[in-house]
Amino acid sequence: VSLGTFISGARTQQQMAAERDSDLEEAPLLQKRATQATAADAGSSLQKLLAPAFWGCIILAASAGMINLNKHLMQDSVFPYVFPLVTLQFGFATVLNGCLMLVWPSLFDSLSNASNKDTAHKVLKVPLNQDLVVRRVFPVALAFMVSIVTSNLAYYYSSVPFLQMMKESNIITVYSLSLICGIERFEPVQAAVLLLLALATAASIDGELHFSLTGLIVQGIACVADATKNILSSFLLSGAGRKLDPMSFGFILSPIVLVLSSVMYLFDEVVYDISIVNVPPWHRFFENRNMLALNVCSAFVLNLSIAMFLRHSTALSFGILGIVKDILVVVSSTLLLNAPISHMQVFSFSAQILLVFVWTAIKLFPRGRK
Repeated sequence: VSLGTFISGARTQQQMAAERDSDLEEAPLLQKRATQATAADAGSSLQKLLAPAFWGCIILAASAGMINLNKHLMQDSVFPYVFPLVTLQFGFATVLNGCLMLVWPSLFDSLSNASNKDTAHKVLKVPLNQDLVVRRVFPVALAFMVSIVTSNLAYYYSSVPFLQMMKESNIITVYSLSLICGIERFEPVQAAVLLLLALATAASIDGELHFSLTGLIVQGIACVADATKNILSSFLLSGAGRKLDPMSFGFILSPIVLVLSSVMYLFDEVVYDISIVNVPPWHRFFENRNMLALNVCSAFVLNLSIAMFLRHSTALSFGILGIVKDILVVVSSTLLLNAPISHMQVFSFSAQILLVFVWTAIKLFPRGRK
């Protein structure tokens, strides 16, 4: 018994020694794994921060650049042809979206089978059928085309800061139409914020140094068309099985706008002459080929950047980015294009930005939300 106990004790000591040696050997490996896991977490956090920052900067640069370039193109001596410009933008977008669908289908979440596996945003695949294209997307595309055409046409008559200040009142139009359609319910706090925003917008209009009534009317039509597009999107493209991500929406929208443009060109040739639809001489395209190429590329990059930003960020971040973009557009047009701006407009625009920020906070964090 004593010998057995001795042998057992010796084996136990040998096992303990072996375990200690094994622990000593595994300790560096475990420490290495922990270090790798920490580095991976840090890299993931850095990627989550850098991705929206990168796409946000692209959005700011593309927005400010395209708006100021549109203003430059709308001069009589350059390329003051709104409809051909919009046709070029959507024709280019149609071709590039088709190429992207072939090489990167998962980018179009709503139209790709891979979306539910490869991305964090679970969007149901939307069947691309007649009901979606004709009954749902077509009305939205029509309102969108009116909005884009009139918005670009307004640059011919008014300055960029003035038009940007008018665009700040878009949320008033959207809210009013939403109340009429029953999408929103009346809230005194929201109404008070929008009333102050309306007063600030009126001050911006009153402070315009080179006021154009035509520019005001055209931009007003653009605001109503843009609000109509948003309302129609809420009615026609929301609900199970019909939700479209930005890239999928652009993929379907661009060729529809091209078809509408073709109809307008045919109407202009056969039925009635419409000045904004007239095709310019071909030498005007050639003379301004570089700026036109930059314009259509900026438009596509902007839409792509918005889609990528929304993949990596939140609605709050996008709202704040929109406010920064508005400020950048006004400042850049004042510095680069020497656009005139009065002291009253500086004050009223600052008030508009503050009120838009308050409105964004109210919509994203309503009272009573937990």
